[in-house]
Amino acid sequence: MLRSGTGGGPRSWMGSLSLALVLLATRGAAQEASSKAEGFFGKEELSRQVQLHDKGCKKGDAGECFNLALAYQQALGGLTKDDARAASLFQKACDKGHLEACNNLGIAHAEGQGVKRDPKQAVALFEKTCKANDAKGCFNLGLAHSTGLDAAQDPERAATYYAKACDKGHADGCFSLGLAHARGNGVEKNAERAATYFDKACEKGNMSGCSSLGVAFMTGNGVKADPKRAVSLFEKSCNAAMPGGCLNLGFAHLQGNGTEKNVERAKSLFQRGCELGLRPACDAYRRASKAP
Repeated sequence: MLRSGTGGGPRSWMGSLSLALVLLATRGAAQEASSKAEGFFGKEELSRQVQLHDKGCKKGDAGECFNLALAYQQALGGLTKDDARAASLFQKACDKGHLEACNNLGIAHAEGQGVKRDPKQAVALFEKTCKANDAKGCFNLGLAHSTGLDAAQDPERAATYYAKACDKGHADGCFSLGLAHARGNGVEKNAERAATYFDKACEKGNMSGCSSLGVAFMTGNGVKADPKRAVSLFEKSCNAAMPGGCLNLGFAHLQGNGTEKNVERAKSLFQRGCELGLRPACDAYRRASKAP
């Protein structure tokens, strides 16, 4: 069974958001980010940067307040993770017109991260950024309507905001709009339009879009069937650690569809997908390993 590549199981609301910098919800994830940053910049340099952000923020620089908030959120530069401090700094930067800060503050209110959970305030912040032509704000607003963050789910409004985000170049907005057309969720069910938006998403770096487009080319759904192109898209997605892409590529090798038949290669791809957390890939690996 082909998979779009979005992974296994439902994701949290925050985990579905696309931001300029990764927002980390757990202490363990924050520590991992801190370790990676320290490995790249070095502890002393990170600490120096944090001090500069602090000085700049105290002088009223919105961008420096935003950067300092991220440092507190991700425990960078020797700081202790402090979501409340991060939220207050996002608020300070947002008040000065920093749209990224407004988006992140919206997420904080949506998740109750460092502030009291307030879906209505979250939606208001996303509306503010979207009206200011911020693509991420429009995507976040679409996601809010899709999930029913502050009211009943509204797939039509969600699709409208996904379209705005996609028009502004937001990869996840294009992918979400493609899914809406593929499922007829809030828009007309249209395989060709779905494939078009998956293509846009893939071009802009959304690997789930690449895997979903690969499924379209493998099955000829909305596009002319092209198994070889499908395989290249699955490979691109798998190389970017998308488990669905690895699963799909494994099936292609198992069946010799668009590529050479190679059972051992298929098993290694299923195993990779399993290691990335996709249960169907684990099941496929077990079945392939038991086959004569």
